[in-house]
Amino acid sequence: MRRMPWSLSLSLLCLGCAPAQRQTPDAGPTAVVPQQLVARIVHTYPHDPTAFTQGLQFHQGQLYESTGEEGDLRRISLEQAAPLWVQSLPGVFPEGLASDGTRLYQLTWQDEMLYVWNGTPPAQEKQVAYAGEGWGLCFWQGQLVRSDGTATLRFHDPKDFHVKSQVQVTLQGVPQERLNELECAEDGVYANVWYTDHVLKIDYATGRVLAVIDASELVRTVRGRIQGNGGVLNGIAQEPGTGRLFFTGKLWPDLFEVKLEPATP
Repeated sequence: MRRMPWSLSLSLLCLGCAPAQRQTPDAGPTAVVPQQLVARIVHTYPHDPTAFTQGLQFHQGQLYESTGEEGDLRRISLEQAAPLWVQSLPGVFPEGLASDGTRLYQLTWQDEMLYVWNGTPPAQEKQVAYAGEGWGLCFWQGQLVRSDGTATLRFHDPKDFHVKSQVQVTLQGVPQERLNELECAEDGVYANVWYTDHVLKIDYATGRVLAVIDASELVRTVRGRIQGNGGVLNGIAQEPGTGRLFFTGKLWPDLFEVKLEPATP
């Protein structure tokens, strides 16, 4: 999926029934200046180097991963690279993964189908059709938040996946394209940006980028050890209760626990 990178957005180079459209900020002197953060490695864990990571999600005390290409849903461990449990999904390209505490929700790229999983181990409960591409997915206050590779985040009803509202993501007034894997946290939506070494923290209500996170230390750590094409930063999970934050990437041999620190000039 998405094998050829697009041009980097200008703003990241600078770093400095129809759904309701939420308010988005105007460019100008009142635009929010995002915090500049750096992801520092706390611990390094093994990760399956053949996993084309599209979603990473804690669910009922376990860590799950959605993998693309001819992909699957899998339960993984921080102690070993090999998955503990795998459910293959032949013929589809799985994408983002979210949990509401009871069910897992798994997007597909261009198949326009949401898979809903329930039970232990997860069994497919139903499939829900939707229009458009699926990239990232997370759960926030009773809604599923979806990215589709554009600058738009869409807020869906989990029952039938209809779009309730949407917001445009902007960095100091400039729309941010290529939003990929998502993680919904208390302080905002964390979003990978496809083919960059950065993660954005986004305000739910306005779409403003609150922080730009430099994860290049992680990218440097795995450089030269990735087998295959498309091995970019992708995969964010925050552990409920502890708040521990984990980053990984497609085809990466490592999964990292990270802490976020202010960038130094």
